[in-house]
Parts: sequence; structure tokens; C-alpha cells
Amino acid sequence: MGDRLKIWYYTELKKLYALSGREKIEYIWNYYKLWIIGVVSCLFLTVFLIVRISTNIEAHWLYGMFANTMADAGTDSALWEDFTDYAQLDLTEKKVEFNAEVYFDYLKNQAKGNDYYNAFVALSDSGILDFITMEPASLEALAQSGRLADLRLERCRDLLEQYPDRVIYYQGQEGPIPVGFDVSDSLLVTKYRLYPTSCALGIGAYSENVEIVGLFLDFILKEE
Repeated sequence: MGDRLKIWYYTELKKLYALSGREKIEYIWNYYKLWIIGVVSCLFLTVFLIVRISTNIEAHWLYGMFANTMADAGTDSALWEDFTDYAQLDLTEKKVEFNAEVYFDYLKNQAKGNDYYNAFVALSDSGILDFITMEPASLEALAQSGRLADLRLERCRDLLEQYPDRVIYYQGQEGPIPVGFDVSDSLLVTKYRLYPTSCALGIGAYSENVEIVGLFLDFILKEE
């Protein structure tokens, strides 16, 4: 594959060298316009989401994302109502928002070209995302993106010490990195049926609401 790519690359260069400036532009546009449009659209969507989120979203007590589920788990769902009742947060001061309309798997081509993944990136990079749940293997893979918090950070350390038997690790270059919690026996599976058998939770890399994430963990892990 590498040799074929090199041959294609040098062949295209020779073609371009033989053309005038105007002809080069026409050639590139005629043969590569779909690729150009795709890349530009992806960049535009990412920038648009980051700007939109950072300028228009109200302050949150908690922003949670439940990926790859068909269950009703968004804002105003039974899960949302039960948690907000449990947490006793002042919703006139800040919002609690749950998003259950996201579908992507980092195990598949690192989710490239997936608009839902781009939305996750925008939410994470803007610091809005506090946690995400998905299947454990998918969460471990998602850690490669750098958008899940290392639980050894000071702001996450209390949770790491509170739930040591639930920690999910990502194998980094310098050894295992704790990036999430296995909550397969939690209410997300047993009561609310978000996932059929297994579930994991990771904290957003730039979340400033880790304490409230801990409150959510307490809620879903409590005994009925």
C-alpha cells in the first residue's frame, strides 16, 4: 500500500508540474473536489459546534452523554428526574443536561467522519462534557482520543480511591492509565436499561464538575 501511494503521489506531482497555474487549480478542483468539500465541511462543523457551545450553552451542574443507547435517557427522562430529585440541585441556578442521542464507536476507524463523534469532541474540548457512558471496550478505546480524564489527576483522585475495584485502564505508552469506571451493575443497566449487559463511565478531560459526577456515580450505584 505504501509503494502504491508513493507512485500515485509522484505521478500527480508530475501532472501538476506540467500545467499552468490556472490549469492546476482546475485539475485539483475537478479531481479532488469531493475530498476538499468533505474536509472543509468537517472542519466547519467542528469549529461551529465549539463556538456555539462555548457562547450559547448555559452553566451546568452536570452535562452527561449516554452514547450508543436506544433508551430514553435524555433531559426530562425518568433517569434525569430521578437523579435531579436525588441530587437536590438548584435547577434555577444551573442546568442538568443529559444527551442520549449520540452514536459512535471509536473502535471503528477512530469514529472518523462521524458527526456524533465531532459533537463529542466539541463538547469535551469546550469543557462542557462532564461524563460519557458507553460499552467498556469502546470507552477504553475512546481514551486514545485524549478526551477522557486521567483519574490520577487531583480533581479525580477521590473517585479513584472510592471505587478502586471498578477502574478501567487504557494501556498507554508508559503503562496503564485509569480512564473510567465499570458500572455494569448500576441502575443504568438494571433499572433504566440503557445497555443490555455492560456499561462504563468516563469523565470529560476538561470537566470542572467532577464532584457532581461523583454524586451521579453514587446515585446509579445505590441499592434499590
